[in-house]
Amino acid sequence: MKKQTCLTALLAFCLLLISSNSVARDFFLTIGGGSSPAANQISLEKNVLFFQRLLQEQKHELSHNDIYFADGRAAGDDLQVMDRDSVPKANRLMAEFLGSQRNLGLLYRNHEIVGVRGDTTPTSIRGWFTDVGSTMHSGDRLVLYVTAHGNSSDDRNAPHDTTISLWNNRSIKVSEVVALLDKLPRGVHVVAVMVQCHAGGFARFIYNEGAPDKGLSAQHRCGFFATVHDRPAAGCTPEINESTYVEYSTYFLEAIAGHTRTGQPIDVPDYDGDGNISFAEAHAYTVLTADTIDLPITTSGEFLGIESLFANDRYPELLSDTAAWGTVLPLATPPEQAVLKGLSLQLQLTGDNRIEDAREQAQQLRRSSRGPRGGTRGRQVNPSSQLRQKIAADMKRRWPELANVLNPVAIELLTTRRDEFIAAVEGHRDYKRYREQVDNASGQPDTEKRKVKYERFVRTAENVILRENLRLLDDTKRLEEYRAIVKAEEGSLSAVTADSHDGATPRD
Repeated sequence: MKKQTCLTALLAFCLLLISSNSVARDFFLTIGGGSSPAANQISLEKNVLFFQRLLQEQKHELSHNDIYFADGRAAGDDLQVMDRDSVPKANRLMAEFLGSQRNLGLLYRNHEIVGVRGDTTPTSIRGWFTDVGSTMHSGDRLVLYVTAHGNSSDDRNAPHDTTISLWNNRSIKVSEVVALLDKLPRGVHVVAVMVQCHAGGFARFIYNEGAPDKGLSAQHRCGFFATVHDRPAAGCTPEINESTYVEYSTYFLEAIAGHTRTGQPIDVPDYDGDGNISFAEAHAYTVLTADTIDLPITTSGEFLGIESLFANDRYPELLSDTAAWGTVLPLATPPEQAVLKGLSLQLQLTGDNRIEDAREQAQQLRRSSRGPRGGTRGRQVNPSSQLRQKIAADMKRRWPELANVLNPVAIELLTTRRDEFIAAVEGHRDYKRYREQVDNASGQPDTEKRKVKYERFVRTAENVILRENLRLLDDTKRLEEYRAIVKAEEGSLSAVTADSHDGATPRD
């Protein structure tokens, strides 16, 4: 009887252990900040804080939520901030018309992220995979968010081996991140969102050693990246006004949240109407909405660009990259259709040849932005520049001492006589017209941003074509690999669920 009781207790303990281990868990790893105080802008801090608010709104259990940011828990000033409105109005006008607005309102302070685990050094990042990553089980999910700076590869033979910039001017490459992910238990799911410059190199982390010729990793990985491997990304700014932020995180996270980072509601991008915002839908919303220089990509798109192809002499039955609009649109997923239709409206693309038209428009804008020898053309003179110079000249005629803004009279005009100086500038007969021209210039379309919207349209259409061609090639292995990546991308930030480690998948 005693022996039977012991066996029953042991069996109950084992069942309890199995039950406790069968619950899949979310692990969040955030890597943020710059390589030094001068390269660590407040927008990077605000991105981390926005992500943390989103996790709370999504009601995540945050026992596995680790943040590495800049110098970590050190007390020094590591963050660059630009608060122009904190500068007295007289000083702002003096800088605008008689000095320089560069770094006006610049200051440094310590970051204000609560609960930071450590600094962003290679040692710290490696340490996380040893200390925390080793506790993960099959079926758990790692959500890796990187809001930092990045650089292109320093190896011309490995152009996709780009880097994340870390504190003290250190860095970590795609190949090393892949090696760290390889240490995680088999069956762990990885979702990456990376917004640094040259982030697209990391889209190849789905392959062993980040190299397509070495095959797809056995680990389930997917990712979303602000731009391709050979371009900078938009975003990092020391300006404190979050309503002006226009980088990848701003759009991707607000799509999931259903509101902007300042709390204003948005039209939720539930393109497939299932009541849930997937990562793929958040990415599509960003591609469609973001007014930036970014050319965002995904792991599934990178896979198609490597593993599929367009029609050629050997495979004439495949679709060409000049396929007609009427052929491509029905093959697109709901998020892709939203992008293609939305950008068609924004770019005024019409007709069945719009994909080729968009490609030609992008090429024309690319050529027009370069000089006769391939160099970038100089910026056109701002139409308000002459008026600004005229107002400045009139101020100097009234107060010749303003030829040097450190003259005692200039100091008086910034202090005891500031009202007199403000009235003189704002009362100038050309001031109102000058301010209108400045405002109009800021609202003019940017050639580079328009070019990249054509490129986004073309890339989205090409992904649709390449997916259909992958199906036509009837390569069962490649199709299964692609579908697994897409399934992960169609997951959401909602908590993972699982009945067992081996069967655990992110909730769709």
